[in-house]
Amino acid sequence: DCVEAGIPVEIVPVTLMGLIAPVTLVGATVFHVADVLAGLTMAQIIKPGTPVLFGGAPAAFHMKTATSPMIAVEAMHLDLAYVAVAKSLNLPTQTYMALSEGKFLDAQAGGETFGSALLAALAGINSISGPGMLDYVLVFSLAKLVLDNEWCGQALHLVQDMQPQDDLPTLDLVRDLLNEQHLLTAVHTMKHWPQALYLPGSVIDRDNRENWQKAGQSTLAQRAHDEVERRLAAYEPVDTDTRIIAEMQKLIRSGMVDGKRPLPTIPPLPSKPAPLSPKRRPRKHKRR
Repeated sequence: DCVEAGIPVEIVPVTLMGLIAPVTLVGATVFHVADVLAGLTMAQIIKPGTPVLFGGAPAAFHMKTATSPMIAVEAMHLDLAYVAVAKSLNLPTQTYMALSEGKFLDAQAGGETFGSALLAALAGINSISGPGMLDYVLVFSLAKLVLDNEWCGQALHLVQDMQPQDDLPTLDLVRDLLNEQHLLTAVHTMKHWPQALYLPGSVIDRDNRENWQKAGQSTLAQRAHDEVERRLAAYEPVDTDTRIIAEMQKLIRSGMVDGKRPLPTIPPLPSKPAPLSPKRRPRKHKRR
């Protein structure tokens, strides 16, 4: 249906290393690429020129727990391998990274999410499915999503092009440092720090311990939850044509087993939206 409608299609094999694909990297990569190429071929047979993404959701079968973690280091290695193949074919890429198999916001969730987000950014993957996901992609967490917004922002900041920014030659900056004993108020610092530095929002703790204690000693989970509440309270729905709403509801009901059941309702918004956390200036990122 997507192909016939001209909608870009993601071909996403779930390659399980050690279960339905070789446990070793090269063999698993061959299996994965073959699956994707088969899907691409089918799409082009239906409609030549169909836009596609070379995707995947590989996992490494855990021989002790009989689970299939997508964020296992072996699975991420396979992600990078098939992405390299896709780039050699000049095809856009998709993968499942920036997620966690953990059950809630903890060190595991942060480590797995940021580590994989960083790899994805360095590899130049075009579409990432994963932010906000926990527990083998069975859970979607808004609290994790606002945290992942920070992780992904830092990962993208890291892969910006490295170019001179009025800092070559450095003689004038050296003079400023020698004269003032710092560069905090230098013209160069004041001009460039908003783009040069990534300053995370309130979810990430960058305060000193004394100020953190005075502010209530909030945990990461508490700060993420508070940010979700602020954003939900500040949301203002966009006016939508009632005919469009009716057609969307018709499409939803067409996929339901019992199309006569009432659809879920969205709770009413508060009368006075709460303010959002401080906004950061948007950054433009250029891939290497």
